[in-house]
Amino acid sequence: MHVLGGGIGGLLAARVLADHAERVVIVEPDRAEAGAKGEPRPGVPQGYQVHTLLPGGRAQLERWYPGIIQRALDGGAVLSGPHDAAAYLDDVEQITTPNTELVTSSRPFLEALIQSATLSLPNVDVAIGRVTGLNYARGAVDAVRYTTDGHETVATTDFVVDATGRGSRLSTWLDEGGWPRPDMERLKVDIRYFTARFTRSPDWSGPSSGISRYSPHFPSKGLAVAAVNAIEGQRWAVMLAYFGSEGEHVGTEDFLARCRELQPVYQEAAAGELIGEVVSYRHPDSRWRHFEELDRFPARLAVIGDAVASFNPVYGQGMSSAALHTSCLSEYLRSAPDLDAPVRYFFDLQKVMVQAAWQTSTAADSVRLGVARKPTTVQDRRYAWAMQQVMAAANRDVRIATAFRAVGFMTAHPATLFAPELVRRAATANGIPNEVLHREYGLTEHDSELTPTTDR
Repeated sequence: MHVLGGGIGGLLAARVLADHAERVVIVEPDRAEAGAKGEPRPGVPQGYQVHTLLPGGRAQLERWYPGIIQRALDGGAVLSGPHDAAAYLDDVEQITTPNTELVTSSRPFLEALIQSATLSLPNVDVAIGRVTGLNYARGAVDAVRYTTDGHETVATTDFVVDATGRGSRLSTWLDEGGWPRPDMERLKVDIRYFTARFTRSPDWSGPSSGISRYSPHFPSKGLAVAAVNAIEGQRWAVMLAYFGSEGEHVGTEDFLARCRELQPVYQEAAAGELIGEVVSYRHPDSRWRHFEELDRFPARLAVIGDAVASFNPVYGQGMSSAALHTSCLSEYLRSAPDLDAPVRYFFDLQKVMVQAAWQTSTAADSVRLGVARKPTTVQDRRYAWAMQQVMAAANRDVRIATAFRAVGFMTAHPATLFAPELVRRAATANGIPNEVLHREYGLTEHDSELTPTTDR
């Protein structure tokens, strides 16, 4: 079996495949030493930016690598609990919730731990090379083509997982083999990230992680999001993000000056010694390749991570999404599938994960960009109204805030926010009369389910 790409998604896929294969080969163009000193690999342009492991991703990592989180903490990563992680909306601090447990480190640090654990498996190897295409026979992938120092290798295979990231060329490789290309859904985001690292004082007793979000009309001087994390090596990582042209001319002095205007944790971080330079990264769009909708697809081929869906990084879903995708792959492989048929069951499982993450990330971006779809059906209008109530109550009621953050933390599906009892609780917290609750969401005071109505 082969995995294309040796990033976090590819390493996790190899770990899952190792339970089902005699030999797993990861094909990766970046040599192992790239990033060994804590610097991002060339193939991960966003690798220097702030990364946070959400609770959903943490659970999956522990599933596949028991004890890895403790090893990360022992190596200098930081665990931020409810009272160590500060969240702000338009400069107003949000209430804490008991489900807040964030693991913060640099991405290369965490990736190195996952890489070490994966490559220690006796049946996992790495082939250094750049994938150039796939061969097909009898309706299935049967070989991977890759080049190393100008020499091509054609490696026969029983199963392939594409984990080559948002720049995946799988659509082209399918087309070359006479297979249909998937449709790609895009949301233009055009956001620019700037990250700097600073020395961290051992005397600081405040938050170890912070996130500051700004609504479109709040006077934030163009700043959309700021984030700060304590990371390994007794350092801080600070990120400022701007939409469109707002971030075109952010230099080091601009970066430092803006940090001094933010909450105390940013001021503390920026007071440390700047390590290296401010590093930028541009994310032009969020994209979802709809492999699950193809009527024809080769057998013995799966796709995970950013190669399927790549989200605005500000929501921190990338690493956790990849981990959840590989758990879907495990479920598929454990279902005794017919490997000579397309991986439809895997795509069905994965779609639930992708759709949830896509909904979470693109909803806010669509509102900011003015392209949010207006509700047209009774159900759409009810859900929009319910979401407004839940969001408004999330800073008044800990139970509602906990449910809301569980979705962002990728431990719960967005549909959980529309549960009648939660919507009723949110409406009560917002002072909404029962008759309005019934009219807008079809609920009476004692209903446990939505009351059916016709479209208006």
